[in-house]
Amino acid sequence: MAHHRARRGGRNLPGNALLPDPFPMIRLSQLAGLFLCLWLAAPAFGQAAAPARVVSLDGITLELHGVSDAMEEPARLLLEKQIGLAGDKTVSPPLADDLAFFLQAKYLQTGYEEVNVEWRLEAGKAVLDVTEGRKRFVGKVTFEGVEASRNPELQPYLVRQTKEREGRKPKRLPFVEADIQAGAGLVVRRLQADGYLDAAAEAPVFTRDAKGDSVDILLVLKPGPQTLFGEVRLAGDLSKFKEDVGKKAANLSGKPFNEVNLETLRKELKGNLQSLGWYAAEVTSSITPGHHYSGGTVPVVLTVLPGELFHVTEVRLNKGLSNGAQRVARSVFLTATQQRYAPETLDLLHRRALDTGIFDRLDVEPAVLSSNTMALQITGQEAKPKTLGFFGGYETFRGPFLGAEARHVNFMDTGDSLGVRAEASTVGLDGSLQWTDPAIFGSRNALAVSLNAETFSFREYERRTVALRNTLTRRITRRVTAELFQNTSLSAAESTMLTLEELGPPDYSIISGGARLTLDFRDNPLNPRRGWLAGIAVETGVDKGDADFRFVRTDINASWYHPFNEKWRMAVAARSSSFNSSEPVTEVPIEQRLFNGGATTVRSFSEREMGPESRRGSTPLGGLSTTVLNAEFSYTIIPNLEVAGFVDAGSVNEEASLFSPGDLRYAIGMGIRYQLPIGPLRIDYGYNPDRKEGEKAGALHLTFGFAF
Repeated sequence: MAHHRARRGGRNLPGNALLPDPFPMIRLSQLAGLFLCLWLAAPAFGQAAAPARVVSLDGITLELHGVSDAMEEPARLLLEKQIGLAGDKTVSPPLADDLAFFLQAKYLQTGYEEVNVEWRLEAGKAVLDVTEGRKRFVGKVTFEGVEASRNPELQPYLVRQTKEREGRKPKRLPFVEADIQAGAGLVVRRLQADGYLDAAAEAPVFTRDAKGDSVDILLVLKPGPQTLFGEVRLAGDLSKFKEDVGKKAANLSGKPFNEVNLETLRKELKGNLQSLGWYAAEVTSSITPGHHYSGGTVPVVLTVLPGELFHVTEVRLNKGLSNGAQRVARSVFLTATQQRYAPETLDLLHRRALDTGIFDRLDVEPAVLSSNTMALQITGQEAKPKTLGFFGGYETFRGPFLGAEARHVNFMDTGDSLGVRAEASTVGLDGSLQWTDPAIFGSRNALAVSLNAETFSFREYERRTVALRNTLTRRITRRVTAELFQNTSLSAAESTMLTLEELGPPDYSIISGGARLTLDFRDNPLNPRRGWLAGIAVETGVDKGDADFRFVRTDINASWYHPFNEKWRMAVAARSSSFNSSEPVTEVPIEQRLFNGGATTVRSFSEREMGPESRRGSTPLGGLSTTVLNAEFSYTIIPNLEVAGFVDAGSVNEEASLFSPGDLRYAIGMGIRYQLPIGPLRIDYGYNPDRKEGEKAGALHLTFGFAF
């Protein structure tokens, strides 16, 4: 049976070292010595022959020999991917040769610099024989020619390609010679960024441990003289800037010289002017691009030429967009016309247009019409109009849940959207129908009308509700959103265990309206690491049913997020709600009251369980005011997985205006978060340090999303 080596012949593999020559000339004595060495080394490796492994995909069968357990999964994934890309349906010599070639490249990327892969065809399948050899790891790294204190700074550049490919932080980095060669170039560029414009490096020197598996690396650097910025000043018309940009220029003086930093400042100044409406602004530099500077100082003059102030006069839409998409895009971007050109405003409008769900992609390009006017050229690609999705999971409070959601954007080519949602869980059924006009009457406001039907069963009572909600939303700035809302609901509650005072009025019809203001300065709404969020909502309403009460509800929240470094971060939050009613708490329906305790409040209690309970059972009765304080510290173990410690405090009071620090109840606990695209999957356990009679020691919570 013929054996074939993978194509090597000095071919460069992407991101890898050159493969060794296939047939080095070996004398008979050398060959005998080689076999003797291998025989003596075999016990040291202490590995039995790896079992044959089979990979099958699309009618192609591969048999792998010599693949260790550590390399089985990477090899399998690679070969399945390559078979899929090839599209072949039968085994052939070219396919087998390609697969052996890519498998050998994978081994080299993993640190097996002595690997050899041969292939043969046998009984309709390809057999790949792998001789792995020893896996090598990066050992001691030494830089000569620079201060020893710079070694920790430069080493990440030397091994960057390997670290990026590994994806996580391994205990030991595999040694890949080609990666180190490329990393030496990154080290040199780093020195050049520090003003050592003539920096160079000798070829890396590798010292392999004959008895172990490490490879020590020596990189001799030749920095040369350092070049610094001399005086950096601005000239021209600086009156258009809103800030003292001269300080930014002066800050470069005495810093290491490189054209990247200079170009960054030049573009920043130009972008600053364009954001203020000076679209044709130019900032020129006295430095000649590409001119070689070596040592000493380099003075720089940046000349500012603002040009004319530009205004947007019209919006031009791509004829390929549907009527509904054009209506929405025109309504959104018309607000930018007859105003000065402002990229920040256009960014806000762009986000608002994408939020409608009509567009997969939307491009906004300024088109100059005259010396001071421009049009906005809108092009893009529309999203799939109809979507259907299913979801399910488990939460501690709701138990297992399952649901479906259908949405039709650009309904009947109007630009409006229609959505239907249904969900079932152990606490009840919930269904809704929502219609949304993202640009009502061609304005900047979005109107949403939703009809909701819900059944809810909790402990000793049940409730059925039908509600109509109208919401008018306006995104004032990228960070500030205002909302007006109106609710009309019909509800019926019943219980065979709760008294009428505990349950409150069983039948009630509430008409209410209110407003909400949200300030969101977080870096990411799904996984915030930095920034803050604050909001206030006020709602007033009246019951037109049997209860006949009036109320004003107020909700205030604030949270702050701060990272200490890449691993550690903290978050703190405060929330307060009050329900000022014309009647005492016993005359307020139980579902209108305020509750505390649970996965997003005080986590030493199960959902709603803080506060007074029914006399004959254990149903939480709620109150008319609540307070919640949270502090959380989290640590990233590996990417997407965090462990957190937290402290919570909160209270429930039967009167809206009553609060005393002595009423606070506490939680101390820990949790785990796993990041998903929709937010974190969160498991928390909160311990109750001030238990009262009958209370549990703590509570376990499994849910989605952040606590605050």
